[in-house]
Amino acid sequence: MQKEKLKTWFSAAAIAVALTILYFRLFERAPAFDARPHLALGEALAEQAAKAAGPGGRITLIAPDTSVFGNPGVDSQLKAFYGALRKANLNVGATNLTKQDPIRLPRVTPEFVEILRKQSEADVVVSWLGPLIPNTEQKARLPQKHARVVAVCSGWMPRQLNLKALFDDGLLDVAIISRSAPTPGLPQSNDLQEWFSRFFQVVTPKNLSDLPPFAESASR
Repeated sequence: MQKEKLKTWFSAAAIAVALTILYFRLFERAPAFDARPHLALGEALAEQAAKAAGPGGRITLIAPDTSVFGNPGVDSQLKAFYGALRKANLNVGATNLTKQDPIRLPRVTPEFVEILRKQSEADVVVSWLGPLIPNTEQKARLPQKHARVVAVCSGWMPRQLNLKALFDDGLLDVAIISRSAPTPGLPQSNDLQEWFSRFFQVVTPKNLSDLPPFAESASR
């Protein structure tokens, strides 16, 4: 009888320990969110948009709708983007928010074609969802001169999309990509330019060789 009680006690103790471990694994605090890389990206996008805009040019924004799938990173980027534009005495003329599945590669919607068709070469489209990938019919509808495109192409996007071909076709003017091998450690200051240089890189037609190799099989 005593042995049975001991077995029951040890079993209960083992279950309690297992539940305690499971609880802490499931409900332990997530790492603190650091907004600085995201603020740096937003400021850099505003800077590139300001450079690309011609006299009287309008800025159109294409971004994910974070009201559906919350994304504090994108929210921080947008906040910094708007703030930097205000400092440069520029405004966003139009904003296009699209619902995106967060586990899929971001893709712009067909409305991107219409935006480019209706805007002049002095205008700029800033896309958080990557560049426009038009089909043959859409490409034929685009005028030779249209708005310039500044796009976030972070993560694996440069390996999954042929960005060089888009630059060559005039469908991409500035791409902000992730650094493939960031330097060890984090900046010890709040200088957003340092944070941007740590994680990201600006690519234009002048430094296309900095693009990572495009893996054609990844796009299929």
